[in-house]
Amino acid sequence: MDYFIILMIAASAVVAGGVAFAVTREDLRSEGRVAASVACALLVGAVSLFIPYLPVLAFLGTVVAYLVLRRLFSAGLALAASGVVLLAGCSFSVLLMMAALETM
Repeated sequence: MDYFIILMIAASAVVAGGVAFAVTREDLRSEGRVAASVACALLVGAVSLFIPYLPVLAFLGTVVAYLVLRRLFSAGLALAASGVVLLAGCSFSVLLMMAALETM
């Protein structure tokens, strides 16, 4: 059972990093692409320690927001806005889990 949880956390982080690397391929240079991918992987992996699946959903919403904002604004502005969306989504998922545990 413990291996399953560890595998799920690692898979969440790897998927988040891989998708972030693929999505930002056209907009960022290699250093920025790697930094954005590692930041997404670390944030999703860290929040996945507390909540197994909600950070991945927040990350997928962030990717959609980034792709929409990239078409409307510049890549840097879209990346900054999607970073705020990812932080807000992960924070909301932690608060949601805290509220659920409080009412148990």
